[in-house]
Amino acid sequence: MVSIFAKMLMKMLEKNKDHVFVLEETDETRKVFDEMGSKAKPAKGVKHEEIYIGSIAAEKYSNNSKETISRVILYLHGGGYLFGSYVSHRALVSKLCKKLNCDAYSINYRLAPESPYPAGLDDALFVYQWLLEEKSILPENIILMGDSAGGGLALALLVRIGKQNLPQPKAVITLSPWTDLTLTSESFKTKREEDPFFNYKNIETGALAYLGSESPENPEISPLFADFKGWPSIFIQVGSRELCLDDSLNIAEKMKEQGVDVTLDVWEGMFHAFLFLSTIPIIGKLIPEFKQAMKNIQTFVDSL
Repeated sequence: MVSIFAKMLMKMLEKNKDHVFVLEETDETRKVFDEMGSKAKPAKGVKHEEIYIGSIAAEKYSNNSKETISRVILYLHGGGYLFGSYVSHRALVSKLCKKLNCDAYSINYRLAPESPYPAGLDDALFVYQWLLEEKSILPENIILMGDSAGGGLALALLVRIGKQNLPQPKAVITLSPWTDLTLTSESFKTKREEDPFFNYKNIETGALAYLGSESPENPEISPLFADFKGWPSIFIQVGSRELCLDDSLNIAEKMKEQGVDVTLDVWEGMFHAFLFLSTIPIIGKLIPEFKQAMKNIQTFVDSL
């Protein structure tokens, strides 16, 4: 049963669903996305510091807990490969650090349409190698995490890590990952009216901008088509009302067939990457689904 406050939030989201985005609006939408994220306060007890990793703008999060910090999150933000930054996701990443007792790095990987594939993936790989080589962080202490396009990018990073024969991270946590940019799965047809958040046309615009001249079946773009053998533990959290539902269900099924340890956390009646909105003032604290969704992630991390 979906809580009344979650239903209220979805009603609010539906008001903007019919807006058809055009690429000429990219800069303005990025500003709005960051402004929306900056209204949410970072978690208390977690310091954040703006840094550069090579030429990549990033933010480092340090958990001031008295407990020993061993694990580090490399967070890849969502935003359809067009929007998002460490500013838009600052509150969420700091909250994750506090709840999971981790430090974190959140990066501004390059975005489309200015920088289509493989720019964002190249940036993610650069930072992963930097964590291993410059920061001397053991791979078994690294967790990749991302929401939406960032979740797909985290899984695509596993593909690239395999190609480079680099050590795999301990695990990957994804929130509604975008894993199939062919946009051909059933949920893209059946969930168009039910999804309170996404307009299909806008997803299509983001996919075309990110693809450039590449095939959407490239596993580094659509990790649904990857070879998953040897992959670490994967956690996938997804809402049942979203257009991208099958992106989670289908990849989880294929991973399991290839022997990957996958935890699939499907939330009946919830929307795309819903945990991202857990940090919004007032209503974020009133929605019980947010609290339990975070607990499920904590349980997964504790099991590693």
